[in-house]
Amino acid sequence: MYRKIYLIIKYFLISTLLISCANKPAIQPENMQVSFVTVHHSKLLIPVNATYQWSEGFVHQASEGRLHYIDMWSLLKQEIEQEMQDKGYRKMAQTEQADIDISFVAALTSALDDNKIQQQYGLVPGLVTPRIDHHKYEKGTLVFDVVNPKTQGLAWRTAGQALASLEDIPAAERQARIAVFVKKLLAFLPDTK
Repeated sequence: MYRKIYLIIKYFLISTLLISCANKPAIQPENMQVSFVTVHHSKLLIPVNATYQWSEGFVHQASEGRLHYIDMWSLLKQEIEQEMQDKGYRKMAQTEQADIDISFVAALTSALDDNKIQQQYGLVPGLVTPRIDHHKYEKGTLVFDVVNPKTQGLAWRTAGQALASLEDIPAAERQARIAVFVKKLLAFLPDTK
């Protein structure tokens, strides 16, 4: 009797698990690949309620390459500013002295490969993408810098790599993916709240 009940319960649990797994869309592993590296170049004491501004001379430093139809620079800048705000930083006007200056560079591998990243920025996140469909995805890199405005020296640098979808996906989905990536990229930047 107990054996029959045990088998019925076991059958029910296995069936439930199989049905629930079948109803969920499969997550493509290439969509989840990311790699980050962070380097602290100097000690920079960031006060509570710190302020930031874009570095002097900061200009359009994102190369769209094969994503020429998307304004990636604006999307990245917007998400970086949102994450800075979420971490408690307040944006200052260029005419005022901020606690930190920030800037970023973003590019796909076709415009900025790992060798160039190593030469120009001294670090490579090292995302390996051996089995991707190069018609659908390309590795993208985002380098984010924090500069000490008093010394003009680099205080903190982080770089991240992820696969960028080359397909025409909904703008909201692309923005959500960028937001998640920027949040992970800036995870080690201290909160100022």
